[in-house]
Amino acid sequence: MITINKKILITVLSFVMIISIITFSTSADAAYLSNSFISRYVYDLENEDDFSFTLIYDVGYEKKISTKNIFGKLNIEPRFEYDLISEKEKMDIKEAYLDLYFSNYDLRIGKQKLTWGKSDGLVITNIVNPQDYTVNPVVEFSDQMQGINGLKTTFYPYNDSFEMIVVPEFKETNMEESLITQNIPQGFTIDESEKAVDTNLENSELFLRYSSIGSKYDCEVLAGYYWNDTPTLHKDLVNKTVIPKHHRIASIGGSISTMAGPFILKGEGIFNSGKYYNQEMSQQELLEMTPQELQEEDGVVEKDQLIWMVGVDYSNEGYLFATQFKQEAILDYEENIIKDEFSNQMNFLVKKDFMRSKLNTEINFHYNINDEVLMTKPSISYDYSSEINFKAGANYNLEGENPKTDVIYLQTEYLF
Repeated sequence: MITINKKILITVLSFVMIISIITFSTSADAAYLSNSFISRYVYDLENEDDFSFTLIYDVGYEKKISTKNIFGKLNIEPRFEYDLISEKEKMDIKEAYLDLYFSNYDLRIGKQKLTWGKSDGLVITNIVNPQDYTVNPVVEFSDQMQGINGLKTTFYPYNDSFEMIVVPEFKETNMEESLITQNIPQGFTIDESEKAVDTNLENSELFLRYSSIGSKYDCEVLAGYYWNDTPTLHKDLVNKTVIPKHHRIASIGGSISTMAGPFILKGEGIFNSGKYYNQEMSQQELLEMTPQELQEEDGVVEKDQLIWMVGVDYSNEGYLFATQFKQEAILDYEENIIKDEFSNQMNFLVKKDFMRSKLNTEINFHYNINDEVLMTKPSISYDYSSEINFKAGANYNLEGENPKTDVIYLQTEYLF
């Protein structure tokens, strides 16, 4: 009976949303409504059991606004999900914003996702949207990025673009709670009283980006003053508690890409000031501390960080080969910092389309050099028609330990 009620609830809410959108449209010619229904079955390879069987209903609503003084566009993208196995439903708004166009600049107000940088599948200068590490499987890379509520202003000097984004409401990384609790020392409890970031003008985030697309080079320069999406675990050694806190980060970086025959060369980097890292402390060090030192010590240290990436894409006879190398470096490193001074990653991608691009194949390898973890994400998709397409793939760990479960998925999408 509970399952039936849930299905009825989802169906009713879906129709209410559609009817509301249509009713809101004052002119049918000025509005566009798209629908996507996805059936996605996911199988758990580790436990040899069903992982999820999700029905996903996406609505895309776009309405142009044109008056004597205002020209713009309203975009709303709600999503409804229902898992037939766990009998859980989820409703979310992926994006919902208002675009306003003026002679010298544009405004975008509302919930939005932004993609910065030149890297594929790696996060370096894409600092605006916090990540969602609970997504499994990762069918589309953008599914891992959370939408943020903000105001984006875009200017167009010399045919380039300059973006300024103000985010008044902080949103943290979405992750499994176990990823935090596993780092809590034995005998300690967690105190989240200082984790929240109040929503006010002082705590707003600011991001800036200047982009230029030329005949030989594409480049961008960016800066940000924002909160670290992932909390740092501070320790109260006297009361034996762990206190998660978010800290301010100041960043400056950029990216560049250019073509050289069949090759695309790209680079990306960012300097982060104000990163906090946990320190390892021996029992002997704790015993030698005075009561005052124990009161002041919180087991973290502030350091600057440099992240950079170089990559190359090569196209030949319909094949795309791409590889990237990424490094995170902690500047002025101290030996008792738990994280390595240099963290290195590589990925390798091969793509090929067949049957006039109706059949798409792709395989992606990601290798964490420090932890010796090798993952692969193969996928194949077939566009049966303009309304129906099929996709299959896997998120599989080939070597080392990974917190995410190995899965394969089968997906059918119907567009209407």
